Amino acid sequence: MTRESNRNVTYEAVMLGQVRPTTAELRALDDLFERLYATYNRPLYNYIYRLVGNWEQAEDLTQEVFLKAYNALGRLPADANHRAWLYRIATNASYDVLRRRRLIQWLPFFENDRASDFDDPARAHPDALAVQTALQRLPADQRSSLLLYVCDHFSTEEIAEIMGCSRGAVKTRLFRARERFRQVYAGGEEGLS
Repeated sequence: MTRESNRNVTYEAVMLGQVRPTTAELRALDDLFERLYATYNRPLYNYIYRLVGNWEQAEDLTQEVFLKAYNALGRLPADANHRAWLYRIATNASYDVLRRRRLIQWLPFFENDRASDFDDPARAHPDALAVQTALQRLPADQRSSLLLYVCDHFSTEEIAEIMGCSRGAVKTRLFRARERFRQVYAGGEEGLS
């Protein structure tokens, strides 16, 4: 399928019998998806992990992001920014998990029932744990903006596209995120959530 094609060839449309794609169209969609997966699987996982703080949840969400992307790939315009699009899906999926986490407050019966939010043994280094803890204490929009800018090297324009806000809002979020991160990391403010 050429990306200039006006046909709406998606997995959903094919499964519902709405579209009968040609072999070339299917191959083109699969090739594009494979390239996107190979390029962005690990960076998206890292981004999601830093947002949600749980490696198993990050793995599940990364799979969910690519499933959603595969299903919607045929609807993307030819000139779409695939990187920003995938990170937008990842951000939304992560925010959904964080919202659910706030709604469901579970109190364990026993002290040893408490599960760590940072249960990845590879992250056991004290400095890494302190950084992850400080990040988790930032509001989700500030945490996302900071991670996209510092760790994933997105421009403020790209972050604005991903977050669905203005470039000025991104700059404000980045400023506030840096300030709050410094306070939390230095241990100067215990009550941030």
